[in-house]
Amino acid sequence: MGVIDEHDNEHLTPSLEHVLDLDIEVAEPLVIGETGDGERRIIEITDGTISGRVDGHVLPGGADYQLYRTERPTELVAKYAFETDSGSRVYVENRGIRWAPPEVSRKLRDGEEVDPDDVYFRSVPQFETADPDLEWLTQSVFIATGVRQPYGVKLAVYRVA
Repeated sequence: MGVIDEHDNEHLTPSLEHVLDLDIEVAEPLVIGETGDGERRIIEITDGTISGRVDGHVLPGGADYQLYRTERPTELVAKYAFETDSGSRVYVENRGIRWAPPEVSRKLRDGEEVDPDDVYFRSVPQFETADPDLEWLTQSVFIATGVRQPYGVKLAVYRVA
């Protein structure tokens, strides 16, 4: 392998392009209970909006499968779909973590409002679609930043360029 020259670093440094905003509404959590590695919760995704390079709405039927923890990051795995204003459908699988100090984490679990600056909430959404015009969603890596709210979640999605 060759040595990486300092001028090559510009090719190795990613940039971010903001592409979507999601405002997702959720139902009350279905608490399974303490399963050995945290409290398993399933939170139904009921509605929401998509805006940015794609506009549309979140379809009912998805859910966020959480492993809630107070001392370690909460694991999040959301699976859902949205429909664009032109009628195309996109499947989303979004894996991430949310971490906050224990007292803030408990407030989040209980649906209380917290200062977003007190919470680290990042995820990696992946997209599937049959629409050739939306194929760009399947051809890049994306990251999202999130803010948990009492009624749901706000996500800002960035394409890693």
